[in-house]
Amino acid sequence: MGCNPLQLAEVTALLGGDTATAATICAGADVAQLGPNGAVTKWTVAELRGAQNALDQVEYGLNVSFVLASAYQVFVMQLGFALFAAGVVRPKNTVSIFIKNFFDTCIAGIAFYLVGYAFAFGAKDGYTNGFIGNWDFALSQTDGSPGSPLPNPWHLFIWNWSFCSASTTILSGSIAERATFASYTIYAAFMPAWVYPVVAHWLWAPDGWLSARNANDRILGIGAIDYAGSGVVHLVGGMAALIGSIAVGPRVGRFDTSGATGEVSAQLYRATAAPQLYLMGTLLLWFGWYGFNPGSKLAISDYLQATIVSRTAVTTTLAACSGALSNLLLNYGRHRVWDLLSTCIGALSGLVAVTSGCSVIEPWAAIICGVISSLFYEAGEQLLEKLKIDDPVSAFPLHAMCGIWGLLFTGLLANEGYITQVYNVAPGGHRMGLFYGGHGQLLLCQVIAIAVIAGWSAFNMCALFYGMKFVGLLRVGADKEATGMDMAACGQYNAAGAVNVHSSKVATKSDAVLAAMSLNMERRMNGGPGMDYSVRNSSANPSIHNSSLHNTATTTTVTTAAATPAAGGIMMTSAVGGAGSPSGSAAVAAVAPTDAAAAAGAAGAAGSSGAAPLQ
Repeated sequence: MGCNPLQLAEVTALLGGDTATAATICAGADVAQLGPNGAVTKWTVAELRGAQNALDQVEYGLNVSFVLASAYQVFVMQLGFALFAAGVVRPKNTVSIFIKNFFDTCIAGIAFYLVGYAFAFGAKDGYTNGFIGNWDFALSQTDGSPGSPLPNPWHLFIWNWSFCSASTTILSGSIAERATFASYTIYAAFMPAWVYPVVAHWLWAPDGWLSARNANDRILGIGAIDYAGSGVVHLVGGMAALIGSIAVGPRVGRFDTSGATGEVSAQLYRATAAPQLYLMGTLLLWFGWYGFNPGSKLAISDYLQATIVSRTAVTTTLAACSGALSNLLLNYGRHRVWDLLSTCIGALSGLVAVTSGCSVIEPWAAIICGVISSLFYEAGEQLLEKLKIDDPVSAFPLHAMCGIWGLLFTGLLANEGYITQVYNVAPGGHRMGLFYGGHGQLLLCQVIAIAVIAGWSAFNMCALFYGMKFVGLLRVGADKEATGMDMAACGQYNAAGAVNVHSSKVATKSDAVLAAMSLNMERRMNGGPGMDYSVRNSSANPSIHNSSLHNTATTTTVTTAAATPAAGGIMMTSAVGGAGSPSGSAAVAAVAPTDAAAAAGAAGAAGSSGAAPLQ
């Protein structure tokens, strides 16, 4: 043990004069066994290993912090969804929208923890059947240690829950104003426990049958590319919104209000839209998308990872900008109004579409993606109107149609070099976007992904919603719908102008009567929030049409020849005000349940005689 003065001097010289370290080395047996050179070499290697371990821990901590920060940012999107939906539904349903967006996040957290995360990413011994995960239920096998084998560490649960929660909440606004809380609660547990996790496994698990991350068995040699969820998140949620909207049916009077076309009816139902809410919702969603898309790299600790994250942020931004501008100009060209809601929806359309290929497309391609996304959105809106499907927040056109476009666009303009960087796919084999010289393998994978995702979501949602409809659990009664879910279900008399129904029952199912009742009494006429009409006018003289819609008359009434409470009608009060009337004066309306035609006619007369138009 130890070393003689000559060996100590040699070790000190090898260490550049570091006597303290030389003394430490000489205190052991290495010098005697290995000689001065060998002992110094062994010590150097040990120091390098220690430094590498410390560096690995710093790298791991940096990546975990990046993923968690991105997950928290995605979680903020829940507030964006809530504000956007509250901004476009009628004010008597605002609180119900907020509470649904809040508790579906909570339900998703529990359901995803118990079974959803295991179905999505659980792989016992590293293997599944490619269709569904099979391990780590309730995080029973999760280990947070750096370098631990499968299943995934703690932070990836939070990351994937934030995505699952976003997909779940897409539907909330589509069945707003008329679906029961019980039905939405069941849906909010079913989606994160079963529907979403299976699709997530297909496209994002390391051995998912459709996944581009499946290095051992990529379908067609490439797999489907859905980097951040145009399909997994948005198409799944958008198809759920479509099936839910069909099953629950349109809001009373939405398509059959007397004398109203589908387009006019849509605008009457958004006459109390709150631009301050849906604008804040849009900007919060856009902000959240910077966690959604760039964060999907799940690492940022080296040059290549940081480059991919940065490029993804650029394409995300450009798609949102081009989508907003294109939809703004498209609606101005059609209706000659600068529509804020259309601009917001255009930005969201671009964001949904670019989510699939944001890491593998070039910036100029992102602009094209955003521009065309507005056309897909508009096509979806027209389809809903033609089929008379009521989707108050346009979730199907926005999330499903634009999600489909995003998946297709990736198959057309994915850059081969970027695919190699992101997915470690060997170059060659023409496995890139069709317009870059690809032979169609990637585009075919994208088409397969669209078909199976839409089919899986639609099948499960049909079983769920029509099952609930069969047992009478899906829709509230007409009286509660007319009253508004805030009062009928949440016990809160919300906005000024919300309908106050003094009868506990509606003795008629007539859509015309209920439309007159629920539409005509809810406009907030005191100059407060909610005066954005989002007018899409197709008449020859827009100025006349616009001025008539912005009439601020003093009273709003719905009357019929037999409109008395004693006749079995419904007495309603609404706080209204306008130019020439005291703010908050009470307009009283009684609607008789036995005279639907008279009610509809009175509603139309109110709009033509200088009174406030139907809302």
